Amino acid sequence: MKKLILILPVYLLYLSVFSQQIPTIEVEGLSEISIMPDEAILFIHLTEKALKVSDATNALNKKTKGLEDAIKKSGAKGYDFFVDNYNVYVNRIYTKGTSRDSGYVASQNVRIRVTDIQKELVKITEAVHQSGNLGFNLSMQVSDKLKKESQKKLLEMAIEDAKQKSETIAKTLGVEKVKVFKVQYTPQGNVFYPIMREAKMAMSDMGQVREDPVFRPEEQKLTDKVILIFSFEN
Repeated sequence: MKKLILILPVYLLYLSVFSQQIPTIEVEGLSEISIMPDEAILFIHLTEKALKVSDATNALNKKTKGLEDAIKKSGAKGYDFFVDNYNVYVNRIYTKGTSRDSGYVASQNVRIRVTDIQKELVKITEAVHQSGNLGFNLSMQVSDKLKKESQKKLLEMAIEDAKQKSETIAKTLGVEKVKVFKVQYTPQGNVFYPIMREAKMAMSDMGQVREDPVFRPEEQKLTDKVILIFSFEN
């Protein structure tokens, strides 16, 4: 056992010295691309007031169903309809330092994810307006699928950039052949900021002829980098 203990430090020292004697070229590969958001999220907050809890919730359910039916009747496809954050609370009114209860308020959030913004977004926003809902928030964002595809492309581009740099350095130094000795890579963790828009419509506009809304998503720049260490023979 003592022999093993003595031999191991010597062996590690040998490896350390050996690795330091290997000539290397260290380069940083960089990449950058711009991508357009490929999906949109509509956020709609629905509320209904009534003297009874049952009346408030029934009215809220009717409004939600009316919204969903309006989108279905528009013929739109390529979307998902979500309902969450359901809540019922007392409608408490404060006046001059006093309060009184006046029935109940039922509320919930509706999220509509549009996966085909080129063909369906205008159609769906028009259906939302026509259903009687006068306002919503719109977020343009990058889908998970496009994120993964973009991150893969970024890494490939960064590696190719590093390889080209190493070849240029080796050629300039008169080195005939290099090979990968070590790779250092940490994902950049690009932050995808959703682009928010707010849409509202006045009651007087409901019966008027309007032009279709125009949506112009903004490009998002993504970057990545990788460090490649190449070894070569003197």
